[in-house]
Parts: sequence; structure tokens; C-alpha cells
Amino acid sequence: MTDNVYEIVAIHTQDSTPVLPDEIISVKLRSGLIETKQQVVDYIDAKMIYFYTTPGNPEDVTLVETVHPSTGEPYIRTRENSTTLDNLLSLPRF
Repeated sequence: MTDNVYEIVAIHTQDSTPVLPDEIISVKLRSGLIETKQQVVDYIDAKMIYFYTTPGNPEDVTLVETVHPSTGEPYIRTRENSTTLDNLLSLPRF
């Protein structure tokens, strides 16, 4: 992996059963580092790359993007792929 490319392996959410990606408040990276949602938003907007891999299939890589709604705080989600669900919500919690 090159510099400025980070794999998200776990998430921390406001609720124990989140249904929307804007409920993610922090993430854990493969390195063990924990970053807040705002940090990840800022880093992605600064052209750093964050991604998610499907458990059991590390070759299935989905990029993470930022969303800046007209109201509310910016948040992160996986880019559109073959599912309507946000892949980040299927990650383990910490």
C-alpha cells in the first residue's frame, strides 16, 4: 500500500444498530489508528484515499467518499457499487 491510502476495518457509530452512513462517528484503520469522521472527511477531500474490503474477499475493494449535504454535517460512505447498502455499516464495531 502506498502513502495516503488507508483501509477502514471497523467503525464506531452513534447507535448500536445504525441504518445510515451518517451515523458513523469514527473509524479504525488497518494500522490500528482511530480517526474521527471529520478527520476522514477532511483527508478524503484533500485527496487521500480510503477504502473498504469485503470480509473474506480482500480483492473486492470499494472506495470511500465524502458527502456534503446542504443541511447537516458531512459524512462518509462507500462509493456506489452492486449493493444499495453502505458497506461500511457491515464492518465490525469498536
